[in-house]
Amino acid sequence: MTVLQKTQVKPTWKPEQMQEMYSHMMASQMMAAHAVLQKFGPEATQEFQTATRKPMVEYYKKLNVKTPIEIVKAKAELESNIFGSHIEFWGDDKEAHLTYLTCGMWNAMKKCGMDKAQEEKAGEGFQMCVSNFAKEFGLQGEVKFEGEKATVTFRK
Repeated sequence: MTVLQKTQVKPTWKPEQMQEMYSHMMASQMMAAHAVLQKFGPEATQEFQTATRKPMVEYYKKLNVKTPIEIVKAKAELESNIFGSHIEFWGDDKEAHLTYLTCGMWNAMKKCGMDKAQEEKAGEGFQMCVSNFAKEFGLQGEVKFEGEKATVTFRK
């Protein structure tokens, strides 16, 4: 192929293509990072999770979300738009839930070759991330897995 004139590329991908590619890129990077971090022990993994959580907490604080329902709504919107996840949410200012009917990141990690042992570790890591994220807002956070679905609960 030869291109003799400078050519500017204009975006043409549909949202689904962008979500799939972005999820795949993020999943492969996260899986690679965790594989390397495991060699350095749990402290390195914890430090990485703290560092990667910080910009997400800042993002949600800029949105001025404070209550459980505000947080699950904002998380559902972000993850549906960025990763292509299918999410339902409900609740109130004291306790709110979001259920991943499908999770774009989880699906991407599976496509990257995540095995059963890695699935288990990823589930444990997700629970820890949710709990630590919730604490940043003075809340409790937990995850309940039911087959391919996961329900995240935030409560005061």
